[in-house]
Amino acid sequence: MTLSEKLQANTIALFNTIDSLAQAEVEFKSSPDSWSILECVEHIFLVDKAVYKSIFTPAPETVENDKTELFGEGKLNHLLVTKRDFKVVAPVPVTPTNRFKTIEEAKQNINAIIDQIIDHISTHKIEEETHTIKHIRLGEMTKVDWIHFLISHTNRHILQIEAIKKSV
Repeated sequence: MTLSEKLQANTIALFNTIDSLAQAEVEFKSSPDSWSILECVEHIFLVDKAVYKSIFTPAPETVENDKTELFGEGKLNHLLVTKRDFKVVAPVPVTPTNRFKTIEEAKQNINAIIDQIIDHISTHKIEEETHTIKHIRLGEMTKVDWIHFLISHTNRHILQIEAIKKSV
């Protein structure tokens, strides 16, 4: 499966998780300091936007890294999904601010950014790029790593959304 196909499948999985939920369900919070489903989806969108900016970063003149992946799909999935019990406070730029009022609005925005990412990775050979862009917590990652991060990050929050759905 190509990176584009993985991204499309991941977006469909997210949408399948949130489709057919009532407005009250997507706004439900189990506690005042927890996120609602709508806030989780907004956070996913904000991270997608950050990844979009990262993969559009032009390659520097000199490239010292000799690998197209420093983490790889398996390691990022392990760090973000398998070890989901390890909680990280979202940095301010990707903290939800209630920008979306409905799931449909959130889905439209996610679709738009994912379509742009898919278009970029379909028309650029990011699998051949070896320069890195720093992640705030994980450190240096290649563009391929960033795509794997985006997918694993979404999967992490799909599991969170499923847990919220059970408590509604």
